Amino acid sequence: MDWQAAWGELRRRLDARTPLSRAAFVCLIGFVLASPFSISAAQAFGFTGLVLWFSSMNFEADIFRHRFPLKWPWALLAALTLASAVTAGHPWQSLWDSRKLAQILLFYFALNAVRDEWEADGLVKALFAAAALASAWTLARALPGPLNLAHRMSGFFSIYMTLGGYLVVAGAVALAYLFVAGGEKRGRWVYAAAGLMGGALLGTFSRNAWIGLAVAVLVIALAERSWKALAAAAAVAAIGWVAAPQPIRDRVLSLADPGDPSRVERFQMWRSGLRMAMDRPLLGVGPGQIKKEFPAYAMPEARKRRTGHLHNNLLHLAAERGFPALAAWLWAWGGYFWLVARRLRRMRRAPFGPRFRAVGGLAAAAGFFAAGLFEYNFGDSEVLMIALFAMALPFMAEEKGG
Repeated sequence: MDWQAAWGELRRRLDARTPLSRAAFVCLIGFVLASPFSISAAQAFGFTGLVLWFSSMNFEADIFRHRFPLKWPWALLAALTLASAVTAGHPWQSLWDSRKLAQILLFYFALNAVRDEWEADGLVKALFAAAALASAWTLARALPGPLNLAHRMSGFFSIYMTLGGYLVVAGAVALAYLFVAGGEKRGRWVYAAAGLMGGALLGTFSRNAWIGLAVAVLVIALAERSWKALAAAAAVAAIGWVAAPQPIRDRVLSLADPGDPSRVERFQMWRSGLRMAMDRPLLGVGPGQIKKEFPAYAMPEARKRRTGHLHNNLLHLAAERGFPALAAWLWAWGGYFWLVARRLRRMRRAPFGPRFRAVGGLAAAAGFFAAGLFEYNFGDSEVLMIALFAMALPFMAEEKGG
């Protein structure tokens, strides 16, 4: 890649934008680059860019030329979340917790701020570069020491599960880039980036993330109708199994162990969460109130009697915001999968860029959703924000019109 030429092209494109649009796009680049390193910097870039985009939409462009797919299910989820908050036991606290709904707007910011293929491709490569650099630093820092459950890799994040969730999304997009037909000669360095991400993902010992990436690989193979991609992934997994240290093998095998302590704990937690949801089926206990309410619902035999989340997106949303909010959330996800799958059916002969982004967005969303069956990743801002960016990929660089 000619970085000097790319930098010159970026400057030319920025100069061609209006001032607010230019600043918004710079913030989007900053968000992608900062995401694996600093939640504060990523949020600062993301939400500053969001405000600038809104401003440019109102003052420098026609609002009707912007696109808002899935606006109705997300709007319904927001309305039901706020209704849950005002009826909660601690309404002001729940309303404050509901501010995280604003993160959903990053999806619309990302898909509308990108104007063409060059910009979309550049953002994808920025994602790969940032994820690879963070993964390399994580591996270099962790590998001199022991590799086991007591020393799980977390990178620049506060906990290993967040690193795992981030790498599911970035890894899914990278694998789509490598496996989608037509991309064979594009960016050979992405193989190295994907390898670094895979190594760091293994080091998290996060089983929900491993499952999420496996689902993402399956989605890529099905979307491309390519068993070659699935066979290649299986071969890499087999080599990894042979080469993996025993603690990682033990962690994989624990997936099938019904007596695994964390598995038992999750089932107890889910039973408690279901009871909580059934007690307040319409609006739940309120955003951010699981931690306060859970002790009253903990199973008598449970060793863990306090928790801030239920390690499952579906149960957590039902217990926290009610079954109607869960239905709205599922509508948004089901609508997304349907929209992108329908798009892919029309893109069999499409150029590499649009098709890769559709497959990558679909795979990242599927990986996020699958991992969320065992973790509340919808409540993890670092993971959710990069997932929303990846989900915007299929809609980037489209011709806008009213």
